[in-house]
Amino acid sequence: MFPVRDRSQPIADKATTVLACGLGVFTLLVLEPSLPARANVAQANGLNLGCAAGFGLVNITSRNVQSTLGTSTGSPNQLNGGSTVSVPASCSVAPAAPARPSNGSALVGGNARLNAGSLRADQIFRSQSATVTNGPGTTVVSNAWTVQAEADARAVATYIGGINASNCTVALSSCKFNDAVNLSGSLTLTGALSGTGGINYYNVQTVGRNVDLNFVGSARDYFVFNMPASLTTNQDWTLQGDVDPAKIIFNFARPGSNLSLTGSDVFGTFLLTGGGTATLNRSGNGNPSTITGSLIVINNGSALRFGSTTGSNRVNAVINGRPFNPTALRSVPVPGPLPLLGGAIAFGWSRRLRQRLKLAQQAVGS
Repeated sequence: MFPVRDRSQPIADKATTVLACGLGVFTLLVLEPSLPARANVAQANGLNLGCAAGFGLVNITSRNVQSTLGTSTGSPNQLNGGSTVSVPASCSVAPAAPARPSNGSALVGGNARLNAGSLRADQIFRSQSATVTNGPGTTVVSNAWTVQAEADARAVATYIGGINASNCTVALSSCKFNDAVNLSGSLTLTGALSGTGGINYYNVQTVGRNVDLNFVGSARDYFVFNMPASLTTNQDWTLQGDVDPAKIIFNFARPGSNLSLTGSDVFGTFLLTGGGTATLNRSGNGNPSTITGSLIVINNGSALRFGSTTGSNRVNAVINGRPFNPTALRSVPVPGPLPLLGGAIAFGWSRRLRQRLKLAQQAVGS
C-alpha cells in the first residue's frame, strides 16, 4: 500500500523551481493557495486529550505499580518540553503552576508509585493518591484531575477506534481512511489532505519489527494510527515537508499493547490505554531512545521503564514534549509569506543532523 522510500533520491515538489544564474543557484517558491482546515467540531472534540494534554509524559495506573523514570546521577533520563498551557483551565492546580513551553512536565495519577531518580525535568504533577520519590520538583494536584485525565485519554482511544471507512469520509468532513494497513520495513506516508488539512487515518492491521516511518506533508496534515498491538523499533523516523510531530498520534487500545524503543528517534503522541507498558532504552552503541511528542500510559499493568539502569554514563531516554493539540483542527494556521529568492530551503528533519546530535550527547556523557 505504501512505497518503500529511497533516501538517495531527492523529493520533487511541484511548488519549487530552481533557477540558475551567474550569482549561483536560488530557489523560487510558489505558494499553493492556503485553505483553512475543514475538520469539523466532532473531529476536534473527539481527539481532545483534555486533562491529559500538555504533558510530555503521563503515567496513570489503577494498580500499585512501581515505575522508574530516572536511573542514576551519571546516567539521567531527560524530559524536555510539554507545557501546561495546553491543559484546560478546569484542570489547573492551586497555586497555578507556571506554563513554560520547556518546563518538562509529567503527570502521575492513580495509585502509581514512581521513582523519578535523576530525571532531568522541572516539574512533576501527581495526584494525592500517587507517590513520587526523588522528584526534581513535585506539585500535588487533586485526584479529580488525574481521574479526568484518565477518562479523557480513554475517550480519545475509543473515538479513534470507532472511526471507519464510512464515518471518516461522510460524517467527518476532512478525513482520508486507509484500511488494513501493514506497517513494516521502510515506509513513506504522504498526507493526502495538504490542501485543506484534516486527518489521514490508518487502520493498522499488522506491525513488523523495526518499522521505519517517513512522514511527508504539510503542517496542516494529521496522521492518526489505530494500532493492533505492540510497536517495537530501533529505527530513526523522519519528517519531510513541515509535518508537525504534535499532529501524529498512535492509539494502542488493545489489551497488552506495548511500545518498545531501542536507541530510536520517533515522532508523535503514543497513547497506551490497553494495560500495556512502554520501554525506552539505549541501543547497543549507547544511543538514547527519543520521542518528539508525548507518551501517555493509562492503567498499565506493569511498570513504565523509562530508560535502562545499566550501562555507561550516557543519557538513557529523552522525551521532547510536543503534546497533541487537536483544537488546532478548528483553525489550521496559514503559512506566512516567504521570500521568492533565497538560499537552499530545508525540508524536513535530517537524519544525518540527528545522528550528529546523538554523537554529541555520547561525547558529553563519556
